[in-house]
Amino acid sequence: MKVPKIAIKVAKYSNIKRAKVSAIAFSGSGEIIATAHNRRFCGKKDVFTQHAEEVLIQKLNKLRAFSRYKDITILVIRVNTLGLSMAKPCDKCKKILEQYPVNIFYSGWDKQIHIF
Repeated sequence: MKVPKIAIKVAKYSNIKRAKVSAIAFSGSGEIIATAHNRRFCGKKDVFTQHAEEVLIQKLNKLRAFSRYKDITILVIRVNTLGLSMAKPCDKCKKILEQYPVNIFYSGWDKQIHIF
């Protein structure tokens, strides 16, 4: 799978310097359904981060995408100063993603795209 330029562009919107991550959902026909990036925000006492996968799933639920599209693929990439880096979903995101009928791809240490 070739990394779409939009995935790199969306990752750069992240306000997290060290780990700019994007998640993009595609329909079976290749149409982009939704995009998301990781973000840091402040709460009452602490600073919190929200992973790109979490934000994307929230958007897909809001769009009712799981009932509107039969075949959804999610691509998760991480961008740093050297290009692509490891973006395999963490255990928390893995549990969230496993609840939905999606195919998941992610960027690895070798700058290649892997299936989850």
